[in-house]
Amino acid sequence: MPTRRDFIKGVASAAAIAPLVDDSPFKPSNHAQVMAANGLHSLAAAKNMFFGTATSEDNLLADVGYRTAIANECGIIVPEFEMKWDRMRPTATTFNYSDSDYIINFARQNKLAVRGHTLCWHRALPAWFSGTVNKSNAARYLTEHIAAVCGRYRGQIHSWDVVNEAIEPSDRQTNSLRKSPWFQLLGESYIETAFRAASAADTAALLTYNEYGVEFDDNARRDAILGLLRRLKARNVPIHALGIQGHLAYSDLAKFNANMNSFRTFLRDVAALGLKIIVTEFDCDDRTLASGIATRDEGVAKMYGDYCSVVMNEPAVIGFMTWGLADKYTSLNATAARTDRQPQRPLPLDTAMVRKSAWYALEFWFKNTTKRAMQTITDVRQESLVPARLLCYPNPASSQCTIEFTLPSTSDVLVRLVDVKGRDVNIITHAVLQSGIHSLSADVSMLGSGAYTCIVQGASFLASTQVIVQK
Repeated sequence: MPTRRDFIKGVASAAAIAPLVDDSPFKPSNHAQVMAANGLHSLAAAKNMFFGTATSEDNLLADVGYRTAIANECGIIVPEFEMKWDRMRPTATTFNYSDSDYIINFARQNKLAVRGHTLCWHRALPAWFSGTVNKSNAARYLTEHIAAVCGRYRGQIHSWDVVNEAIEPSDRQTNSLRKSPWFQLLGESYIETAFRAASAADTAALLTYNEYGVEFDDNARRDAILGLLRRLKARNVPIHALGIQGHLAYSDLAKFNANMNSFRTFLRDVAALGLKIIVTEFDCDDRTLASGIATRDEGVAKMYGDYCSVVMNEPAVIGFMTWGLADKYTSLNATAARTDRQPQRPLPLDTAMVRKSAWYALEFWFKNTTKRAMQTITDVRQESLVPARLLCYPNPASSQCTIEFTLPSTSDVLVRLVDVKGRDVNIITHAVLQSGIHSLSADVSMLGSGAYTCIVQGASFLASTQVIVQK
């Protein structure tokens, strides 16, 4: 029998995020690591670009094969739901970070970056919003929300979708802005307020305006988007990129081909403002294609290839992300079901996580596009670490784990234990700590045997070490 002294073993202090133990559900097998070497992100990274996808906590928790595919193919993920207001704000005065923390922890453990989605949108607002937020307090609620969310994940987010879908010409509002709750409460100023709040809270992140419907001949929409971007730039608002969603359908193919040149001109007009461009949510609805799998897959791949023939040839485009990686979890089965009741096939991998023609279309364009002039993101951002060893060792007199670290200056510090599925199991402290050596105790008596990660993080540092609990 192990003695109490053997109960907890701290595994070597980390100069970076510690790898998981062999039985971690997130650690790819040797075969998967070979696959990852030629995954889409590795091809993109060779051109100083990135590839990634949207995902959700539920699907990651439920499906080992899907988790492995994400780690193999992606360098960055974006949460589908977990960072939207209705998931993060159960009440006007409280935040729920458990779901978004899971996404952040999963990404860290798999050396993936994260896009934050979305800080300000007209949809996914909590039920309490309409009865609580009004013209006199809307700016405060918006600023406080962004400060809290960006502050929690400061330094851990590659790019934020700060404002999502603010343009809608058919609403006939000033500057073709959408008649959203935010616009009705604050006018156009809400957009600038959101970007300035995000910049103040997370100085390292790329700040993005995210929009749809820019690929075709809707000049009113394109002109309105360009007008908004120009006004923001003229006021020195901290905006760095335009996100173009790219939710297309095979039925759009002829229209897209007819508008390739105008789409290309639009992208170049955005780039002329000094902005980067990210394809943020690509998928291809296959409803108008015949039922045969081969026919549908080739049709979808044709849409991917033609789209990439434009975006991949524009140097301002630095990344390509799909709205889901595998057909098994596409949202189109719920929002755009086929009349023949066949499941949609809009994504690079099929339901068994096998690469399809759409994957090979992306492979071709990542291989054949030009290398971007500046490195954007090819792996997890370099993190500033606590400039002293993080130690974690057992207390032989009790079921406690002692955590020691040194702070170079007074900092707001979060110390926590995370399990191998990325979930917080013990928030040890979240407080302002003075500079110097700190020694904290964590009660592990309720934890099962296995591997955990102790994470110490602040606004400008991050360190972790592995903890093995043996009973």
